Amino acid sequence: MHFGRTAARLGLSPARVTQAIQKQERQIGAPLFERNNRAVRLTPVGRQLRDDLQPLYAGLQAACSAPGWPARASPARCASA
Repeated sequence: MHFGRTAARLGLSPARVTQAIQKQERQIGAPLFERNNRAVRLTPVGRQLRDDLQPLYAGLQAACSAPGWPARASPARCASA
């Protein structure tokens, strides 16, 4: 995982991605990532959240890719909404 690449893909600054993650961690009440100077990994809570949200994310991606969806909206941008 790399927050900088994620930020670039979403058209956001790395700081904004970090702030959004920290906000979610505060709302959940647990860290979603284990961070050190060599790696970023999902915590058990982060893995559970990813697994729980995967079906919703897949459905959103499918909807964004469907005919009639605005061509200017990329699936990554759509899924981040």
